[in-house]
Amino acid sequence: MVQVAIENVTKAFGAFNVIHGIEVTVEDGEFVVLVGPSGCGKSTLLRMIAGLEEITSGTISIAGRIVNDVRPKERDIAMVFQSYALYPHMTVRKNMGFSLKLAKIPKHEIDKAVDRAASILGLEALLDRRPKQLSGGQRQRVAMGRAIVRSPQVFLFDEPLSNLDAQLRLQMRSEIRELHQRLEATTIYVTHDQVEAMTMADKIVVMRGGKVEQIGSPIDLYDRPANRFVASFIGSPSMNFIKGKIDRKSNTFMMADGSATSIPAPPLIDPGEDEIILGVRPENIEIVDGSRSGSLIGTVNFTEITGADTIVNLDVSGNRCSVMLRDRRHLKPGEKLQLMPLAGTHHYFEASENGLRL
Repeated sequence: MVQVAIENVTKAFGAFNVIHGIEVTVEDGEFVVLVGPSGCGKSTLLRMIAGLEEITSGTISIAGRIVNDVRPKERDIAMVFQSYALYPHMTVRKNMGFSLKLAKIPKHEIDKAVDRAASILGLEALLDRRPKQLSGGQRQRVAMGRAIVRSPQVFLFDEPLSNLDAQLRLQMRSEIRELHQRLEATTIYVTHDQVEAMTMADKIVVMRGGKVEQIGSPIDLYDRPANRFVASFIGSPSMNFIKGKIDRKSNTFMMADGSATSIPAPPLIDPGEDEIILGVRPENIEIVDGSRSGSLIGTVNFTEITGADTIVNLDVSGNRCSVMLRDRRHLKPGEKLQLMPLAGTHHYFEASENGLRL
């Protein structure tokens, strides 16, 4: 089994700590995505797994072997970087087989490995070209092919799609996922794009400030975010947050301006809680008619028609919110709408800085 175990790992650059005691286990054959905003430490963690950065404390194990002091080339991993890092003077075939040539693998075995990788990635017709004759997507395939020929225990991807345009990113995203399903290799993938994380991962590790905020499947993180940060980071458009408190008489949510709603309170909450945050995703809000009491009142700021859908940006009692409608609507700025979360789709969070989900 090729399991990657990260146990209480820290990293400091001088007096500056960038990774704070991270614990993550990547199971055999699992596709795990490290996601978070720029500067959260995800690429640093990946580089420590690869052996490109030293670990300050803790251990990293690959297939049961602690690799803290093992050189990168001896860890049996392959890494695909954000930059393609192809040799411009070499053909695609030579680029893909270069690491095997350095390892003194016989030429016929190199050719066999390169041909197999080229077949998997659809590069057969490009093997005699040089990098400057390739598109961005083709170069990224060559970079992946260079990793595949080594048949590593673990694949590491460091934001491999960030240099590609939107349409090509979508295509390559599917291709990387299909590649993983064919090879069934243990894979760790870094991105700041939560859509990539949601669509590709078996398991997501959400990071912030060098710490892990939550680990789980994409659906777990979407349906049960541990705190407001995860709730806002996972999902597009982002979750709406509305400040208020619980009305104990009706056991419902009351907005900060005193407006009553019929949105039920969470079943378990400290009776002494003065302030609370209601969270609801834009796609889980419906527009209701004027006869519906206890709804939220929103004032339209602007609308964005994305094709089949309409995203409405509103002000709800001083809270900036958005609603996603599954049709086309032309709403005027200043128009008043009555809104209600779909039953059972809303969340409650502490009003504290950490904003834990209640």
